[in-house]
Amino acid sequence: MKKLLSLLLFTVIPISIFSQVTYDQVVNKKKKGNIKSYITNNGEHFEIGDTLTLGNPVSGDEYSAIRQDAKIAQYPLSQNANNTKVAIKRMNAQFGRLVVFTTKPTGFGFGLYIISLDRAIENGEIVTSYMSSDQALEELKKWKDKLELDLISKEEYEAKKKELSEFIK
Repeated sequence: MKKLLSLLLFTVIPISIFSQVTYDQVVNKKKKGNIKSYITNNGEHFEIGDTLTLGNPVSGDEYSAIRQDAKIAQYPLSQNANNTKVAIKRMNAQFGRLVVFTTKPTGFGFGLYIISLDRAIENGEIVTSYMSSDQALEELKKWKDKLELDLISKEEYEAKKKELSEFIK
């Protein structure tokens, strides 16, 4: 009976597994289901098996876009997870956002449920090469201070300004 039920479920309810999906496809709900590869709104590329580094929680003691996934419930993730690394186990496009499931961070009992990968990156809860507009502006100000103190050349400052300008909106 179990085999018959499984066969019916897989023939009646198709399960989509997409190889590569973009942010626009997820937000516009053109792709729903499991994903092997994802390109974020800022152009970063993530795949199952990739390692993610946790940043600082955006709201003080707990992460806002990342929860511990105990399967039957999700629990808050404390700031103690900062700077730990996890691997992507599964990605799923649902409700106009990309949800990510990961391995357990060191010292924690459950894997993670990232409510929205793009939001976690934007607010710094996932550390990547992406910089928010505010982060890039702050970095550029530091370089300007170095220039004014004659610690760097005008050419070094201009090169850094060009690099950071793509993040500043």
